[in-house]
Amino acid sequence: MTFRYLAEAALAVAIAALPASAQSVAEQLQKGIYAQQTLGDLDGAIRIFRQIIASKPAQPVYAAQAQTHLAQALLQQGGPAGAAQEVTIAQAAPPPDVQSAPGSSEDSADSDSKVRAFKVHVRDLFNKGAYSELETLADQLRSQKLRFKGGAWKLHTFYATVGSPGSSLTATDAAWQSRITKLEQWIADSPASLTPRVALAHAYIRFAWKARGHGYSNTVTPESWALFRQRVQAARTVLEDAASPSLVESLTPAVAQSARTVPENAATTSGHDPQWYREMQAVALAQGWNRTQMDALANQALANEPSYYYFAVEEAVYLLSKWYGKPGDSEQYAEKVADQAGGSEGDSTYFLIAAALNCCEDTQAPALSWPRVQRGFAALDQAYGSTSRQQNVMAWLALRAGDTETAQQLFARIGNDWNESVWKIKALFDASRTGQPVAGTRPLQADGEASTGASPGNTEAVPQ
Repeated sequence: MTFRYLAEAALAVAIAALPASAQSVAEQLQKGIYAQQTLGDLDGAIRIFRQIIASKPAQPVYAAQAQTHLAQALLQQGGPAGAAQEVTIAQAAPPPDVQSAPGSSEDSADSDSKVRAFKVHVRDLFNKGAYSELETLADQLRSQKLRFKGGAWKLHTFYATVGSPGSSLTATDAAWQSRITKLEQWIADSPASLTPRVALAHAYIRFAWKARGHGYSNTVTPESWALFRQRVQAARTVLEDAASPSLVESLTPAVAQSARTVPENAATTSGHDPQWYREMQAVALAQGWNRTQMDALANQALANEPSYYYFAVEEAVYLLSKWYGKPGDSEQYAEKVADQAGGSEGDSTYFLIAAALNCCEDTQAPALSWPRVQRGFAALDQAYGSTSRQQNVMAWLALRAGDTETAQQLFARIGNDWNESVWKIKALFDASRTGQPVAGTRPLQADGEASTGASPGNTEAVPQ
């Protein structure tokens, strides 16, 4: 069990032990999310979310968040019709006097709610089998290159939503098989479409990582390795069937040797969907393609869509010494790809690579330029607005770089809106913000050594 889940479990136990009158709305919301996302107790989660909404909390943002999670839980329960009204409510604009929760910015809450509402909408269409509407939406996201606050592409979120039944590690095998079957039905319904094929490849890749787990390779059983390789190959087959022969052959002769004959009715427009390349990168990492092959894939992906920064992040991950590179390779690549992109887009990409590699456990690429990371965050902040999580990440990176002045500027923006995926426990956030130990937890130091009473551990997770 990872440190995150240990922390969540401890939090849930602590909250459950409180009398009902002592539980704040925030604690109730956290308990509901834990029941929904970790325990899989949808009935319990739905009950909690409805109680929060009915209580009309003083901070309406809590009711809005409960409304969104209620819609998600109803969809997970298999009732898209019953969730439709909740989705509509969740997407409605708040009244002018709505104030955000204490310590959080209204912008970050609004950004989070927009992402959640988008995911709920996409899940609703998928569960209803509204494939033509999904196709129209995907075409719009591709052609208009729409993004969320923080620069995340809506197309990337679209595929992550339709290509997964939930958490890749906690969703059951039955849920994954059901998702794959439904994606195959979509392909049968739209045989000339690329969209469901890319989504199916994404599902196979995430299902593969469910079999393998995200621990060290020596902890994986032979049976799990077999499932992992089988599912990754299934993803590769789907992607190659969706591509034109010329595209597959251009990825280097070694890759082309395994290319399959493309069916006459298969989609052959992979060059127009950047996520096709991103899923093939995930295949390449999992199958251990050599540097020449991986570089060719990344270069072609960036030529197809230079601003789809996920390509550069994945190549930088591949070049880590724990995967297939040597110390310094990721840093050299980050500089090269940022220079090639140039301007604010290149600087933003540099920051996003740093965020993926150096936050929020071990520093995996220590030679990244801190001034350029700062420039990249500023460029992203100006172009798209930074999310609360990105501000938390930047504060973490600043402390690791020994730049307490920048960290304090970010803490002033963050307020109490700390991000669990970054800090793991609030004591570390509070200690790092104040510079003083909190509950036995020391502030995060430039050398990365902060005593939290438990170690999150180093895993081999692959960001998607």
